[in-house]
Amino acid sequence: MDLVKQNAFVEHVRQRGGASAQVAVTLEQFFDGNDCEWSIAPNRPEDMPLESVQRVLLDLREHPDVHDVRVELDVLEFQDFPDDEWPFASGVAVITTLQPDEVDAMTVDADTESSGGPAAHADWLVDAPTVPEGHHYVGVWWD
Repeated sequence: MDLVKQNAFVEHVRQRGGASAQVAVTLEQFFDGNDCEWSIAPNRPEDMPLESVQRVLLDLREHPDVHDVRVELDVLEFQDFPDDEWPFASGVAVITTLQPDEVDAMTVDADTESSGGPAAHADWLVDAPTVPEGHHYVGVWWD
C-alpha cells in the first residue's frame, strides 16, 4: 500500500463529500497505490487478483461503445484509514450505448453480478460521469 497515495486519495474523497455520499472516481484514482485486495469485488475467487479486476475495467473503458467507467465508492467507513485499507467500492458506473447484458459479458472475467440499468443518469453520485446524448448509465456490481 502506498500510504502517501492512500492518504491523498482519502482526503480527495472526503473533500468531495465521501463521508456521507457516494463519490465517483476514475480508475486511475482508485487503483494507483492500491493493493488492498478487498477494496473492490471482495467475494471474487482467491485466484483472481486485484490487477485482474483492474484490467477488465480498463479494457471495458477502451471499448468503442463505452464513454467512461468510474468507480462508485461506498461512503467512507473510517475517519482514519488503517495502513492496509483502501476506501471500498461495491460497483462501477459505465456510461455506454451497450445494454446491461452486453456489459455483463464484458465483465464476467471480474466475477461481477448482473448489471443494473440502463438509466439516464447517475445523479446520486458525487462527481458522476457525464452521460452524452445517446448514452446511458449501466451499474456493475459485485456480491
